Amino acid sequence: MPASRKSGKVFYTLRPSREGLPPFSDIKLPGGTIIRRVDEAIHRKALSNAAKALKEGLDR
Repeated sequence: MPASRKSGKVFYTLRPSREGLPPFSDIKLPGGTIIRRVDEAIHRKALSNAAKALKEGLDR
């Protein structure tokens, strides 16, 4: 990794689903830390898809 890149942390928080808002939004803090706010419905769907893919992989 180049020395010029900062290695910050990314924290995820869930927020309630609301129409008109993007599914993800980032808040960048000084020092390279990012707080990524994720739509709760999108998060649940991603978890469901991951569980389904894992189950299919284990069934083979």
